[in-house]
Amino acid sequence: MTLSRQLVLLVALLVLLLFVGTFVISAYNTRDYLENQLASHAQDAATSLGLSATNHMAEGDEAIVSSMVNAMIHRGDYLNIRLENMQGEVWIERGADSAGGGVPDWFRGLFTLQPPEGKATMMSGWRQVGNVYVVSHPGLAYRKLWDNSRETLSWFVVGALVVLLLGLVLLRFLLRPLRQVEWQAEAICNRDFPVVEARPFTLEFRRVVEAMNRLSRKVSQMLVESERLASRLREQAYQDPVTGLANRRQFLDVLTDRVEDVDAFYQGGVLLLQLNEFKRYNQEYGYQAGDELLRRIGELLRERTAHLGKVTLAHMAGADFALLIEDADDAAVATLAEQLADNVSALFGEIELPSADVAHIGGVVYRGQTVSELLADADLALRQAQQDAANAWALHIPDEDSAGGGRSATEWRELIEEALRAKSLKLLRQPVVSTSDRSILHHEVFLRLLNPHDDREVLPAGIFMPVAESTGLASEIDKAVLQMVVEQLESAEEEGAIAVNMSPSSLTDEATFAWVSERLLARPEIASRIILEWPEYGATAHVPELKAWIDKLSPIGVRFSLDHFGKGFASFAYLKELKADFLKIDGSFLQSLESETSNQFFLQAVSKIARGLELQVIAESVETESVWMQLPELGVDGGRGYWLGRPE
Repeated sequence: MTLSRQLVLLVALLVLLLFVGTFVISAYNTRDYLENQLASHAQDAATSLGLSATNHMAEGDEAIVSSMVNAMIHRGDYLNIRLENMQGEVWIERGADSAGGGVPDWFRGLFTLQPPEGKATMMSGWRQVGNVYVVSHPGLAYRKLWDNSRETLSWFVVGALVVLLLGLVLLRFLLRPLRQVEWQAEAICNRDFPVVEARPFTLEFRRVVEAMNRLSRKVSQMLVESERLASRLREQAYQDPVTGLANRRQFLDVLTDRVEDVDAFYQGGVLLLQLNEFKRYNQEYGYQAGDELLRRIGELLRERTAHLGKVTLAHMAGADFALLIEDADDAAVATLAEQLADNVSALFGEIELPSADVAHIGGVVYRGQTVSELLADADLALRQAQQDAANAWALHIPDEDSAGGGRSATEWRELIEEALRAKSLKLLRQPVVSTSDRSILHHEVFLRLLNPHDDREVLPAGIFMPVAESTGLASEIDKAVLQMVVEQLESAEEEGAIAVNMSPSSLTDEATFAWVSERLLARPEIASRIILEWPEYGATAHVPELKAWIDKLSPIGVRFSLDHFGKGFASFAYLKELKADFLKIDGSFLQSLESETSNQFFLQAVSKIARGLELQVIAESVETESVWMQLPELGVDGGRGYWLGRPE
């Protein structure tokens, strides 16, 4: 119950107690007064009757006396009139019904009137001839008492309503600071940190508001400082200070993680870019100009790869740059290499360079090679390009059949559409395990496509989802997967919560948003067991859209997760705005966790920030027991990886 309601009830109770006390005192005082009036009235009537009936009683004229008594009784003012002789014998007695006055019996029983008896002695000269006894009728007194009580109650009700109305208005005004503090506390719980500007004139409320403002500022400042510390640590450990791209170690960790995870990386390629005569350029123009050239190359790489969702850019050292392109077919990798070669060569006309031969690019497409094999093949292609011509590029494509059987984009689209119609989709689930007690926090599902014409061909999502994205079928696949998960949860085949990976294109598709909202809003008991998950690069690119999803579905229990976090070097500030539930650290940060203290510090810093934002931190790609044992010390809440359980 709210404080305002409690205060209103307290005021109402006090007013009621005051009324009851006042009413009882007033009623009993009125009753005593009326009893005195009845006694006086009875005594006057007895005296008057005694004087007028003395002679008739002395003469024994009972008829005349009876007429006089009957006349008095019939007026209704008397309850009993009795005449007795001196021997105590009743000579004449008349009585009336005690009821009357239209007063309820319960009221008469609550305030009982005991009208006194008036007595007068009848004297004939000096001789006593009898006694007259008169009892006044209490009906009029009861009526007077009843009317007085009703009037008192009416005025009390009117007065109480006026007092309560004024009290409500006053309480609403006085308790306004508390409502602001309540709003502020709710906002802090929702990861916002507002400050209440208005200062209440009530001293106690003013102190509470000021204390809450200090708390909000302190918590916000702590989170901002933690974010800055984590950002600086990430920049120092994983970013090249000149270009802002990933450094060599970060690039190799990401590449290693992707090669080891078939669901994260199934097709794509690696490109190496090397500037020509960079050492000479530094000597002739100075190291400041050399750094500026490196920054220009970094900006160019960002601009030309902005349309690619999954790409890692790195400045390896000196004149060397590297690119990891994920979810791209051979043609896309080759096109990117050709475009970069043209764009880099155009720098000769824009800035003063020692030679028109600006750079060469060599690359390799992924066919399941190891990290060392990929880098060796890319380096070999780079050497080939350097031998071919100025600003040349070369791409090494292994002899094996291309991933997915060498299908064209049209064939892929037809295969995916047919699989959707035939419902030839299969879900694997992998547990996400708590670091505190090894319990399962939830399961994450991974998609496989079964070839409707050849059930032996099972394709991971990493190979066909890029094609689905480019052909506009990703949202249809997302809806099909979510429908499968909902059906499994409804049929009790699954226990606990399920995390569903969603494509970035679904995030901006209003039709998909409406479709998902309609189905989950109709099943709140199922919605509370579903976690919708987007990669960090998709979330940061579409923060308003993701926030709309969260605002619409989180009230019914749907939770949200960001995976591959940390890889994109995005600011931590957007986490406060999104209000997600899970943060899944990119597996590249676990590759050298045991040997690299910077990775440990980064995970620890992210965990502290996440804890302040009520986010659970999950580590991806947990492949060894030693890594798993380190996670609780770093504040990580859970993990997912082959060491904890393979997809089943």
